[in-house]
Amino acid sequence: MYVMSIVLRNLFRFLLFLCVFSPYIVHLSAFMNYIFIFYCDTCDLLLIYCTFFGMLSLYSQVISIFSFIREDYMNVLVIDVGTSSMRGILYDVHAAELKKIQISYSPFYIDQICVEQNASDWTSALIRICSGLAQAAKEENRKIDVLSLTSQRSSVLPLSKDMEPLSPAIMWQDKRTMSLCHDLKKSDPVIIQKAGSRINPVYSGSKMAWIRRNQPELFEHAAKLAVIPDYLVWFMTGTLVTDHTYGSRSLLMNLGTREWDEELLRLFELPRSKLCDLISPGTVAGHISGPFSRLTGLLEGTPLISAGGDQQCSALGQGVIHHGDAQITTGTGAYIISGCDELPVVKGSEVIAGVSAIPGKYVLESSILACCSAFNWFHNAFYPDSDHGFDSINREILDSPPAAGGIIALPYFQGQGTPDWNSMATASLLGLTLSSSRGDMARAILEGICYEIKVNMECMARYLPAPSSIVLSGGLTKCPSLAPSLAGILGTPVTQYSNPESTALGAWMSAAVATGLYPGWEEAFRAARASDAVTQTLPENRDNYKKGYSLYQESYSRLYPYT
Repeated sequence: MYVMSIVLRNLFRFLLFLCVFSPYIVHLSAFMNYIFIFYCDTCDLLLIYCTFFGMLSLYSQVISIFSFIREDYMNVLVIDVGTSSMRGILYDVHAAELKKIQISYSPFYIDQICVEQNASDWTSALIRICSGLAQAAKEENRKIDVLSLTSQRSSVLPLSKDMEPLSPAIMWQDKRTMSLCHDLKKSDPVIIQKAGSRINPVYSGSKMAWIRRNQPELFEHAAKLAVIPDYLVWFMTGTLVTDHTYGSRSLLMNLGTREWDEELLRLFELPRSKLCDLISPGTVAGHISGPFSRLTGLLEGTPLISAGGDQQCSALGQGVIHHGDAQITTGTGAYIISGCDELPVVKGSEVIAGVSAIPGKYVLESSILACCSAFNWFHNAFYPDSDHGFDSINREILDSPPAAGGIIALPYFQGQGTPDWNSMATASLLGLTLSSSRGDMARAILEGICYEIKVNMECMARYLPAPSSIVLSGGLTKCPSLAPSLAGILGTPVTQYSNPESTALGAWMSAAVATGLYPGWEEAFRAARASDAVTQTLPENRDNYKKGYSLYQESYSRLYPYT
């Protein structure tokens, strides 16, 4: 009995110490007082019974509280919904990639104007990815603790009251809204002031208004006009929300209040009821539903973080955290994003203001609508028999001199984005001679994309200090000539990380900060890039590129003098 007294007395002191110093288990103090009362009554058998099961309960509660942030439990499944594929990447607590599944798909280009895609492409890919990674985690005796979703931003999908797609999605590249945008052009001052951009065919609000004007029956039957991540969040969780990064690509959200704006809704003649509720990026959008759990094997109730739009997440994964940080992503289109601590006051159409993936912050953005898509078109058209992927075109670009032997390419395969939003612009190759090779033309397209980036960087410099270095990522970085060309044209060092998955890493960072795994964005970024090699390319061939850039600007001005 004496030994039992000593053991229980010390046990009680230890548990009381935990209650005082641990905010997580202070609510258990009543339980321990209960144990002590029984001890004082010397009901040994009952005391032992209560102590044993009480300790069991204490252990289970502590494990429940801490398992979400313990290193060996914290695995994040990132879903990255791109234009040409969807990727799922399973990361551990250190952002080490454990397993990746990528499913390719493609929108269908109806003509030079209209681009659509079936919603089943995304749901089918999502099920396959989540099922495959859930199984892979199970085989490794791992638990998927949280999902983080990032997506393309402004494609529009009409949904019925049962959340069934009523038509194919109108994709972000689609330009059928040009006439409507022209009609509303007089409202640009108020749209720019509130939404951060002039009216344009890319943003989702103009697409929604086009449906109202041109497909009134579809508009009437649509309970919601969603963007792709909204639909996928609902498909996974049963919750229908959209975050501020997607709202900032709609022309319908007031960037200052981060709410749907009544004046903007009136301009586009859109009812608030057809839009999803807004939430902050980097927060829980919902929890995995029973039906989706049964489809995929993911644990029901697993939280899903809305990490933000793909370009905002790419910027985050490249370290765009502070005011003036800048990065370029080269995907289907190319995007330049710079960080802003405060809401920038945009003057005209030359840049876009938007919401950052970091809650409370903003970004300035510029868009080049055709990047990898332009390069892929040229490869498929001029290298049809290439058996080694892009090896041949990359080799011939290296053989072509800087400035491409005088050839100038205007890469407007989808029209021009910022700064002019010239939807009527088309791609051109100028300066061809009988001595021009396909390698020269390929280099000209690559350099044309870089020249267009320079046009936009000069616009951005009116709002932010010029960066000392710019970070480069995306699919076109697989071309070894891109970084030297871009550095020479911009006159700025170009930095690249060895891990190209900047968008997915940004989504991982969002989940890591949201769950408290890391206290802030800098710590999460350092963890995400801890094992990366860093390459910096310095500017060369500046004189050649200065002449080429002058010819590029002159060519555009002559072809489109009234933009």
